[in-house]
Amino acid sequence: MRRYLHLVTALAALQIGKPAYGQAPPAPPPPRATIASLGTCRLESGATIENCRIAYRTFGRLNPARTNAVLIPTWLLGRSEDWIGMFGDNGWVDTTRFFTIVVDAFANGRSSSPSNTPPEGRAAFRDLTIADMVDAQHRLVAEILKLPRLHAVLGISMGGMQAFEWAVKYPNFMDAVVPIVGTPQSGAFDRTFTSTVLSLVDNGRAHGVPDDSVWNQVSLMWELHLRTPRAVNKDGVAATAADVARSAKELSASWTLEDFASQVRAARRQDVASNFGGDLSRAAAQVRSRMLIIYSWDDHSVSAESAAAFARYVHADTISVASPCGHLSTGCEGARITPVVRQFLAR
Repeated sequence: MRRYLHLVTALAALQIGKPAYGQAPPAPPPPRATIASLGTCRLESGATIENCRIAYRTFGRLNPARTNAVLIPTWLLGRSEDWIGMFGDNGWVDTTRFFTIVVDAFANGRSSSPSNTPPEGRAAFRDLTIADMVDAQHRLVAEILKLPRLHAVLGISMGGMQAFEWAVKYPNFMDAVVPIVGTPQSGAFDRTFTSTVLSLVDNGRAHGVPDDSVWNQVSLMWELHLRTPRAVNKDGVAATAADVARSAKELSASWTLEDFASQVRAARRQDVASNFGGDLSRAAAQVRSRMLIIYSWDDHSVSAESAAAFARYVHADTISVASPCGHLSTGCEGARITPVVRQFLAR
C-alpha cells in the first residue's frame, strides 16, 4: 500500500494550483495529530479496548452552525498525515469550505492498536471489524468534537469500507457519503486475497521468519494486486523489484506486523449486511444519505461487484473507472475524478 500513498500523494500535489508568477508563498505548517481518549471501547466481538484512543487531524474551520464537517477515515496502512498533501484548491475536499477531520483507523499504530496496547489487551484486536472503527469515530465526532452531524464521510480503499459502514450504521448522521474503491461486503476474491496476505504474516510468525522478510513477501503480494498486469509489465522487472524492496523497507521501519494483520482481518470480514442476514439490499435500505460510489472493474485488490450492486440499490451517483492502475485508478485518474467529488460535496 505504500505505492498507493506515493502515487496518490504525488498526483494530488500536481493537481494543487500554483501561482502563475513569482515564488509560491511558504505553506503553513501541517496540523498536528490530536489524541482523543474515549475511555472503554466495546467491540462487536464483545471484547473491550481499555484506554481507547483515536488520533485525528483537522483542516479548515467549522461554520457557526457546526454543520460543515467532512470526516475522512484512513486506508489500510494509512495515517492521517498521508492526507496532508491531498487537499488544496483542486484536492479531494475544499478545506476553505469544509471543516475536515482525518481519523486514524484502529490498529494503525497511533489510534489504539496492538502495538500501543498492553500485552494482556491485545487479543481484542484479532476480531476487529470495520464497524468497530466506525463506532469509535462516531463517538469522537459526537462526544469529543460535539458535532450534531456531519456534512459528509469520504474514504479511499479501507477508508471506503468505513464510509459504506457509516452510511448503513449511522444513516441520519450525515448528508453525503463517498466511498472510493472500497466495498460494502467482501466477496470471495477479496477474502481469498486477504487470507493469502494473512497467511504470510501468520506463517512467518509461526516459523520465526524475520519481520523484514515477511514485509518483503507482503510487498510482493501488493505489487501483484494493486495494479493490473499491464501496468506492472510496463514498469519492467528492475523498477518493479526496486519498488517492492523500497516498500518493504519503509513498512518494516514504520509498521508492526500485528497492527497490519489486525487491519487486514477487519477488511477481510467487512460486511455492512452482517446484521441483515447477509442481504446487501436490506442493508442498503437503511441509507438516507446522498452517495457517490467510485469503483473500478480493473481493481484486483477490492473487487467492484458489491460496490456496484450497492450503488444500484441506493440509486447512487457512480464513477466506474477503467484504468490499468487498478486499485490505484483514483490516483492515476485523479484529475478527472477529484472535480466530480468536490462538486458532489458542494451540492
